[in-house]
Amino acid sequence: MSKSGFTRRQFTLMLVASTAGWASQGEPQQPAPQPAEAPPASDINTWLPQPMPAEQAQKVAEAIKSLQKTQERLRAYPLAEGSEPAFTFHPAPLREAKR
Repeated sequence: MSKSGFTRRQFTLMLVASTAGWASQGEPQQPAPQPAEAPPASDINTWLPQPMPAEQAQKVAEAIKSLQKTQERLRAYPLAEGSEPAFTFHPAPLREAKR
């Protein structure tokens, strides 16, 4: 720790946070982007190297719509502030490589 009581990392973090706060003061608040509608089957082929068959494109469009509905249902579920996650990831310790 330095004489001022801050470490270099703490100082850098405070500097970045204050700069970001200062820079955002003059900008108007942007509304949150609305979820896009599922693309029609014709739009799906625009980014593919080879167009997919119409049946498959229709199934992809239906799958996208279904996933968007699921996402909307999940986001509509009220969660209390600071609620615990459903699970936590605990990685297994590394094993020594066999030689």
